[in-house]
Order: sequence, then structure tokens, then C-alpha cells
Amino acid sequence: MEESQLRVIIADNNVQDRESKAKAMEDMGIDVILATGDGRKALDAIQKKKPDIVVLDMILPGIDGIGILEEISCRNTKAKPVIIIETALRMSNLVEEALRYGADYYMMKPISNRMLIKRMKQMAERREIMQKAEEQNAAMDKSREVLRLNKQQMQKDELLTVNATGMRNGYSYSGDLEMDVTNILLEIGIPAHIKGYQYIREGIIMSFYDRNMLHYITKYLYPAIAKKYKTTSSSVERTIRHAIEVAWRRGNLETLEEVFGNTICAGKGKPTNSEFMALLTDKLRLEYRTKVVS
Repeated sequence: MEESQLRVIIADNNVQDRESKAKAMEDMGIDVILATGDGRKALDAIQKKKPDIVVLDMILPGIDGIGILEEISCRNTKAKPVIIIETALRMSNLVEEALRYGADYYMMKPISNRMLIKRMKQMAERREIMQKAEEQNAAMDKSREVLRLNKQQMQKDELLTVNATGMRNGYSYSGDLEMDVTNILLEIGIPAHIKGYQYIREGIIMSFYDRNMLHYITKYLYPAIAKKYKTTSSSVERTIRHAIEVAWRRGNLETLEEVFGNTICAGKGKPTNSEFMALLTDKLRLEYRTKVVS
């Protein structure tokens, strides 16, 4: 998010600090609103001005920082601002309480304006990524429902190649995306009990519905998976890597070469995380598009 797109409310009890922060932010093109006076006025400004970020002093007359956080959390609005609390009190229980009531980050005074603005930008970008992930998950759920409702018709129209013994040649797709992804991963040799199996499965399904996920795998896909499974992006990346290595060590060579074709095969080394998921996602898209055309 660019600085010029940010609207920031500063609720700081120290007049000099408040004005210094405002000037530094305005010099960078940030829209700044000063919440002067007591905590009640700060809360009114937050409710009326709909800021992206609130820089909130814990010590305010009238309603303190904790009281403001309680009021905001009780309203349960979708567009809650990023809240950065600042305090000169070195009390861990106060900080823990503020975070429990919805603060996103805290900083100990004195705070340099440069560092505050840097943290603001980081938190705003993180919020933007999380919101995009939530939107993608909602769109994915909707598409899954449409796919489920059309499953019977897709299966009815499916063209199957049957050999002399009545067995299908190669893997045949059911028309149920989740089932097909599950079966392909098991065929490849990724054990269902390891976490990487779940992450890869979720990543392929997400990427099937949104091509941008694999274009920005580190920025969007890993954080989206991490949010769903309550872990970190770096953990998702490492766990997927491990699952691919397991498949390449223990999987069936013929199955791997059948799935990946000449692009990547077991004899040529392991694919990267993005290559692995992109190839499987494209294979599914092609197969489903072929069925629709048929």
C-alpha cells in the first residue's frame, strides 16, 4: 500500500510527540488526523473517519487505550483499522491485554518517526495480504459449491478410455476437484498423514481458482495456507519442500513420469515448490477444460 493511500489517526497524549509524528507522516504524503483531547474524542474520530491505521497512546485522559480497544472490538465491524499501540510503561501485562483486545503491534516510547512509519507500512501491507487471502478463500468456497452441484453432470459426460480388461488407462478424473487432487497426490506418493500433503492439496485447489496465487506464491499463496492452518509462511514453504522430497525418494518412478511427463521426471531431479504445484494445477485445468469442451 502506498503512503498516499494511508489515512492515519494519531491519538497521543504528548502534544510535541503528536505534532512531530504528524509532520513526518504528512511530509511523506500520508493523510493524518490528529485526535486531540481525551480518549473519547479519539474514539469518535476512529468511528467517523474510518482510518487505515491508528497510532494509539495507552495513557489518555477519559478513556485510556485499553478502553478504546474494548469499544472497537465490541462493535465487531469488518473494516477495523490496524492499531499500533505506544506506551512508556514497561508492563508486560498491559501489553498482553492490549493485544488480546485487538491491537496489532506495540512500540515502547520513545519512538523514532522513521521507525514508526516503517512499522505502519509493514502492518498495512500485511493487512492487505490477509484481506486478499480471505477474499480468495471466499471465492474458492463459492466455486467449490458450484463444482459440487455440477458434479453429477460432469461425471455423466465424462469420456473414459477403457482397455480390454475393463480398466481405465491412466488416472481418470472424477469431476470433483478435491477428490481428484487427493487421488493424484496419493498416486504420486505423498503420504496423507504428513502436513505437506495438506498444504500442497490446499495450495493446488486455491491456485486452480486463482491463477495469481502461483504468480505470487510467497506473497499470497503461502500466507493464505498459513492463515488457514494457523502457522507461518516459512513453515508452509519448508513443509511443502519436504513433502516433494518424500515423493521423489519413495514415490513410484513410472507414476511420477506419467503425471509430470517430459517436463519434469524423477530422473531429472526434484521440481521446485512452485513448479510442482503449477504443473499439477495446469494439468487439472486442462483436464477439466477438455471435459467441458467434450
